[in-house]
Amino acid sequence: MITNQLVLIVEGFNTQFNELQAVITKSGFVSRKANDISTALFYARKYKPVLVLMDLGLNDKDAIDLLKDFDQHGVYNDSFAVVFSERTERYVEIAALNAGAGDFLIKPVNERVFASRLSAWIRRKTFSDTQKVKTEPEISFMLDRDRFALILPDGEVPLQRKEFEIVSLLTSRPRKIFTREEIKEYVWGETDKTKDRTIDVHITNIRSKIGEKSIRTHKGLGYSFDF
Repeated sequence: MITNQLVLIVEGFNTQFNELQAVITKSGFVSRKANDISTALFYARKYKPVLVLMDLGLNDKDAIDLLKDFDQHGVYNDSFAVVFSERTERYVEIAALNAGAGDFLIKPVNERVFASRLSAWIRRKTFSDTQKVKTEPEISFMLDRDRFALILPDGEVPLQRKEFEIVSLLTSRPRKIFTREEIKEYVWGETDKTKDRTIDVHITNIRSKIGEKSIRTHKGLGYSFDF
């Protein structure tokens, strides 16, 4: 259990946060609420929360405006932001992600799903959004979360969102074997519904883009990044 870390809740019009706050506390986190952009920005800069959970509709503007303010003030260096909304239009989700959100959820959210997501978000937060790893003195790469791209010395490789998340996890600790369950929880936030075949297809697609030898299969165990 992780303790002494703050989750900032920008409540807006989302009354379900009252229920989810109990899940946050049970998971070992301290939570603090804000209801407008100025207060949320003040808390984010002062307390550097590990997570910021925000409703799309806020009392003064909306979450997109807050995300832009976060970007301007460097809040993403410390915090991972998640937007909640009852709107299901794809362009709304895309707008939130493009503005800097790390995830987007349709409310109301099942509490068990939220607890699983919470764990996955914390794992993501432990990795830098843009990380540079050197596996050999002459080889380096970077991950660009804004564009879902792998940046190599000889060019840029665009990835689909799920492919990017898999690469992000595997490259966080090169040569470490990540199990299928770990990949499912990190990328999809759940382990029960995601089929192993889904992971296999994504791995195959990634290999076709960055090389067959970049991701190693450990039979019966999982995958590792051996770039």
